[in-house]
Amino acid sequence: MLRRLKKESNELRQKRTTQRRLNVLFIAVMTLMTLLILRLGYLQIVKSEDYKKAVASNENIVINESVPRGRIYDRNGKLLVDNTAKKSITYTRGRMTTTYELLDTAKKLSKIINMPTDKLTDMDKETYFIQTHPEVVEKLMTKESEQFQNDMITQQQYDDILYKKIAPRVKLSKKELEIAAIYREMSAGSQLTPQTIKNEHVTEKEYALVSQNLAKLPGINTTMDWDRKYLYGNTLKTLFGKVTSKEEGLPKDNIDYYLARGYARNDRVGQSYLEYEYEDVLRGQKKKMRYVTDKSGQITSSEIIDPGSRGNDLVLSIDIELQQKIEKMIDKHIAILRSEGAKTMDKVLVVVQDPNNGDVLALAGRQIELNGRISDYHYGTFTSQYAVGSSVKGATLLTGYHQNAIKPGEEMVDEPMSFAGGMTKRSYFNQDGKITINDKEALMHSSNVYMFKTALKIAGMNYSQGMSLPKDISEAGRILRTGMNQFGLGVKTGIDLPNEVVGQSGKLTDNAGNYLDLAIGQYDTYTPLQLSQYISTIANDGSRISPHVVKEIRTPSKTETLGPVKEVVNGKVLNKINSTPTEMRQVKSGFDMVFNQIEGTGYNSFHNTTVKSAGKTGTAEVFQNGEPRVNATYIGYAPEDKPEISFSIIYSNQPVPPPWLPGGDLGRDIINSYFSTKK
Repeated sequence: MLRRLKKESNELRQKRTTQRRLNVLFIAVMTLMTLLILRLGYLQIVKSEDYKKAVASNENIVINESVPRGRIYDRNGKLLVDNTAKKSITYTRGRMTTTYELLDTAKKLSKIINMPTDKLTDMDKETYFIQTHPEVVEKLMTKESEQFQNDMITQQQYDDILYKKIAPRVKLSKKELEIAAIYREMSAGSQLTPQTIKNEHVTEKEYALVSQNLAKLPGINTTMDWDRKYLYGNTLKTLFGKVTSKEEGLPKDNIDYYLARGYARNDRVGQSYLEYEYEDVLRGQKKKMRYVTDKSGQITSSEIIDPGSRGNDLVLSIDIELQQKIEKMIDKHIAILRSEGAKTMDKVLVVVQDPNNGDVLALAGRQIELNGRISDYHYGTFTSQYAVGSSVKGATLLTGYHQNAIKPGEEMVDEPMSFAGGMTKRSYFNQDGKITINDKEALMHSSNVYMFKTALKIAGMNYSQGMSLPKDISEAGRILRTGMNQFGLGVKTGIDLPNEVVGQSGKLTDNAGNYLDLAIGQYDTYTPLQLSQYISTIANDGSRISPHVVKEIRTPSKTETLGPVKEVVNGKVLNKINSTPTEMRQVKSGFDMVFNQIEGTGYNSFHNTTVKSAGKTGTAEVFQNGEPRVNATYIGYAPEDKPEISFSIIYSNQPVPPPWLPGGDLGRDIINSYFSTKK
């Protein structure tokens, strides 16, 4: 009986234990089920949109592809820069594409195209060899692999040793070199970004074969690429600027800037001058492609969702026919001047513009080597600076008027000047005598002495023989230099091109001789474009206007004609000259005498132009390789009464006169050509 009770008791105990265990298991299962349901609810309700977007982004990727840039026209609608289409073979790498798959596609592609191998480097060849000969790598690097696994050497050290050991063993056949060249281009691209494999000399047969075998060549595509085409050859080509190639892609020094603005690393962008300055206008609206990928990241299909459009077009203020004529004139006058002794002359720079609105009609520059070889230097018109001599004297007089230092028509004695300490100054036209002249005659004769005395008056001093010059000339120097700046001399002109230089301005503190030289253009240096802005400011009676080479921005047209005007680019009035009409007329009258009075320094070249012209000449003493030389300058405008064009000309490093070379004849020919064409 006792044993039976005990047995029942044990059975009951076991049942209770089993029941408790089942209860715990049931609770655990229910808890897990509840958590699972809650998790599923969270994923389906709370995170549903996020995961939908993630799936969409994995399966539908939108990639921007580059389009041709905008065209560039001259002011008369003549096409200067266009795009020429060329066949291109590209590769778009998937997200999960392996090196083996890259090599496999490269091998297949090599069977149907001829791939240039001239860009392959030794490292490219070694990399290809390493990828295709793993057994050789394993045998060579047994020791180093063990060291790397045990953290005894770094990845960089391992790679350095590997490439050093592999280099002597790399021997590739012609076909292997082609595969290596294709592999090099394919592996250079970013994921899901089209990378150009070949776009030079793609034959019709190659293009057709690749197009027919796209299904067997994952990631490969055929498309049309473009190159810039210059319809007027080298004319202004340097000024148009460069565009990076597919290989160069984004400039390394500005890569973050471009990436932040939606560019891809291999996009082509303007690299210099107009192409760079107007990149946002010329770049165009990219073509948008949608790539569909599978779960492994491989591209399964693609479609165009936005064909994009080429960039907006630029209409320049430049007249291409005038530009070409001026370039020919420059070359002609270089030959003439060299035949008359100007063998050391190394640059000729010309700017022609409309003084009333800032339109630049022509920018032309030439560099000349000692052997007479000539090359383009158009950008030198705003990126190089020179001492320009007496051409600045109109600005000196107008500054003197403004400071009440002199009055229009005021007479002074032109005479040799001497100062305490032995310094002497004189005018070229009057070496020894005393001649009374007024301000207009001072311009006509190019009197240095009149300008020196004007500068002294600005400093609050009247000249007397043997006088001492002040030790501190800084305030007078600031006033005179500011007066020059008002005309655009020594400051940026505001042209719509990069890399414009200001010129050099030396210190004007304790050297009064430098201050006097500033008054005759013999101290600070200026650009040809600054000279042009200065003479234009006088020609239009006192408005300093920013020059510009772009006149209009036009939306792209599907035909060969210009599209609608999107934006008109006007020159901005930067400042007005603080001169009275009487003061401005006085200087312009002096400029008239320079060109049209027989005693004027520009008379020989300009007195018989097609329309009456006015202006100023200058000669600055400089040194070239330690030898004395001169810069000859000419500025002017025409017609004299209602100017339509203004110009500046600089010849650098001519031989010291005599003889005086007929450099002004180039200015005469520019005026005559412009107005005869207009008629």
